[in-house]
Amino acid sequence: MLRNRIKNRLLYKYIVSYLLIFLVPFLIMSTIIYYNSVTSLRQEIEQSNINKLEQVENLTNERMKELATLAAKISYDPRLTPYMISHGYYSQEAIEELKKYKANSSIIEELFVYYHDGETLYSTDGSYTIDNFMKEKYQFGEWEKEDLISNIHTKIPLIKPVNNVVIKNEYNDKHENMIAYLFPIAPNNPHPYGTVMYFIEESTMRDMIQNILGESEGNVYIFNENNQAIASAINDESISEEDLESISIDNYGVNNIKLNGKDYSLVSVKSELSGWKFITLMEANQFFKLLNNTTILIFAMLIVLLIVGFVLAVLLGKNQYKPIKNLFEITNKGRKKMADLEGGNELETLRKTITHVFEDHQILNETMYLQKPFARDQFLVKLLKGNISDGKEINSLLHSLNIQMEDGHYFVTIVYFEKGTFIEDNLEERENVFNILSNISLENATAHGIDLFYNDAMALIVSMDQVANDANKERQKLVPQIQQYVHETCLFDPTIGVGGLYEEKHQINRSYIEALATMEYKFAKPQGSIIYFEEISIQPEQSLGYPIEEQMKLVQSLKQGDQIVATETLRNMFTNLSNEDLPIQVLKCICFDIINAIVKTISEMGLSKYILDFNAIADFNSIEQLHKQLRELVLTICEEVEGKKESHNDKLRNDVLDYIRDNYNMYELSLESIALKFQLSVSYLSRFIKGQTGVTFTQYLQDLRMEDVKRQLKGTDKPIKVIVVQVGYLDVANFTRKFKKIVGVTPGQYRNLNR
Repeated sequence: MLRNRIKNRLLYKYIVSYLLIFLVPFLIMSTIIYYNSVTSLRQEIEQSNINKLEQVENLTNERMKELATLAAKISYDPRLTPYMISHGYYSQEAIEELKKYKANSSIIEELFVYYHDGETLYSTDGSYTIDNFMKEKYQFGEWEKEDLISNIHTKIPLIKPVNNVVIKNEYNDKHENMIAYLFPIAPNNPHPYGTVMYFIEESTMRDMIQNILGESEGNVYIFNENNQAIASAINDESISEEDLESISIDNYGVNNIKLNGKDYSLVSVKSELSGWKFITLMEANQFFKLLNNTTILIFAMLIVLLIVGFVLAVLLGKNQYKPIKNLFEITNKGRKKMADLEGGNELETLRKTITHVFEDHQILNETMYLQKPFARDQFLVKLLKGNISDGKEINSLLHSLNIQMEDGHYFVTIVYFEKGTFIEDNLEERENVFNILSNISLENATAHGIDLFYNDAMALIVSMDQVANDANKERQKLVPQIQQYVHETCLFDPTIGVGGLYEEKHQINRSYIEALATMEYKFAKPQGSIIYFEEISIQPEQSLGYPIEEQMKLVQSLKQGDQIVATETLRNMFTNLSNEDLPIQVLKCICFDIINAIVKTISEMGLSKYILDFNAIADFNSIEQLHKQLRELVLTICEEVEGKKESHNDKLRNDVLDYIRDNYNMYELSLESIALKFQLSVSYLSRFIKGQTGVTFTQYLQDLRMEDVKRQLKGTDKPIKVIVVQVGYLDVANFTRKFKKIVGVTPGQYRNLNR
């Protein structure tokens, strides 16, 4: 447990460091972005609601101006004077004129004109006495006759909310809250002689408000200058009139208030023209619903970024820690003592370990100095066997072991002594010969002896300096010198096998193998000969088998189901075999290769079941018999492949043509869409359809559509345009010309002829 905690201590530090690097700017930027976004969005929401209310205010002002203008026009209209409107003959003309004025405003429910000298109210559907007006036309719950008379004698424009009004008619009574707008005539006259009175349904004002505010979830109110609610749109029934009266509506803009323990947002604007106040009142969480959604979205994004940052910190920490961890595990592999690890992390442990490594390295160097001869021999043996293939590593070891080699060409010689030269009684002499060979001195070359531990052979690695002339000739000069040196110093006349020349040190093992190969021929040479590898007489290699192109041709013809090419290729292969003068063993090997190629191909195609008796094929008695058996198998496979191709073509033909017949009435049907549907190329599909139907795709599609048009012209009464569009054409005129060109008559004439 202690080791695990120590091993992970540095990893935790890396992760925490990356987290701090990420978190500090992240928190600062997140705070700035959040507050800027929320503040900006809050201001936009508030301003948006204020703008909507101002639109309601502007629209209402425009409608009120229209009503004032209508009142002014009425007051100056000669057809609407007290005389004209009350005259028995001209009154009907005056009523028609009032209807025109009413039609000029989209919000008026009814229009009345009253002149002070009389007791009559004139409207678009006739005249009423005040009593009849309040009984037959309207029934007011809160507007008494005295109040009405007082109001219609007003000297200034007056707006009065009238609730619970019953509108009388011959079918059924209608209950509605109304707004009465009374305008004295003539305008701006201190002594008006009449009044124009407009009735506006509160629902009309409410619809006008809702059209501007949209799907608002709160309540909307319009108050007159006396703080009377003249119109309202109620969505929140929990706000009572008492709650409304307790609200101070003189603070304009956006305000937060509390009602019934809930937070509400109050938005209000005031009309400078009419003095009216326009108010929206809704719960704060609904008012700032978009703000809340945005806040949640921002928090979600920040949390995702935080998680991503944490994951990245962990990944970066692990990535940073990984090489240290690997080095730590390598340097501490097999350590049992934990005293050096306590109180430190991996880096501290690595420092201590590296210190130990340097100390151990010093001791090792001293040991290697004592073991240098042994290390030298081991290195040269590995070089001969090809165990070291890296040129840089070879040069490094040569330098470490103080072994001198020339940088030019390299070859290996093996010195063969006569059998029995060295026996147990004269092993010291063998050692002496080895030392002589190890210290041989050559001109422009260096030789290093290696004891092969054969009783009668030793190896020499010879490195030559760069030579201007032929390096092979230089080698042929050096080898006799080696033989002469051995003869003079050891009094032996050895046979020497010589490997080829190579330019890289890591290729020395090849020369060594070639030198070993000469051992097979030393018995055919007299003792004391020099045998060069390249001079060994080798039987020329026979050309066995058959060209690979023939085999590839056979395989492909099988896959394509081509009987002619397959049987012809097989016949050519066996004809060539019969004409070749090959040993029976070679001939059998080639036959088995042919069998293997055919069987492998059949297996890959999933047709192994057609190989009825594999043993009978493999146990052939003659080339003719094998040829006959393989020919029958090839014919069977080709027939099966061809059958599958035909079956596939039949299914594809049925599927494609059925698809065209089912969808020919689609305008967008095309070769491209069908090719995409069946995963075919457009060019292949075009050729395939023509091959199966005898006509092009365009002609086939046109024929189907024409037949459908003819059928519908005969059997239905649908308009020609409808029929043409239903079968997939959009240009009716172009189709008509095409139909006449093909059939000889127009679609209409064709219908008449076939009825």
